[in-house]
Amino acid sequence: MLAAGGIANRRGLAAALVLGAAGVNVGTRFLAPEEAQINPRWKQMIVDAAAEDAVKVDVLNDIMPMPGSYGYGTVLRALRTPFMDTWQQRRHEAKRDERLRREVPSYFTQGRVHALFSGTGPSAGLIRDILPAKPRTA
Repeated sequence: MLAAGGIANRRGLAAALVLGAAGVNVGTRFLAPEEAQINPRWKQMIVDAAAEDAVKVDVLNDIMPMPGSYGYGTVLRALRTPFMDTWQQRRHEAKRDERLRREVPSYFTQGRVHALFSGTGPSAGLIRDILPAKPRTA
C-alpha cells in the first residue's frame, strides 16, 4: 500500500512508513524544486500558500473532461485564481462554452496554466522554499 496526500517532507515519509505504507506518492513537493519545469511564478505561489488555499476545481473537468471526468473521476486541487473563482461559480456555462475549450489548452502549451489552474495540494502549506530535488552530498 502506498500513502498519498499531504506528504511533502521527511517527517511525512517517516510517518507513512511507520503506519505500514510500503512507500509514498509525493505530488506538490515535486512541483516546487529548482529542477521542476514549471513556471517560476507557480513555484512561488506554492511557497506562499497555506494548506487551506488548495481547493477542489470541479470546473476543470467541465472545460476539459479528459481525463478527470472519465476514468477515476478525479478532481484537481489548485490554488485559487481569478479565473477559477469566476468559472467555478458558473460551471453550467463552462460546460457549454466552446471558447473556453479552445483557449484553456493553449495556457498549458504556453507554460502559463498556473494563471488559470495552479494545480497544488494541501501539502503546499508545508513548503517554504524552492530547494533542489537532488539530495545534498555529505
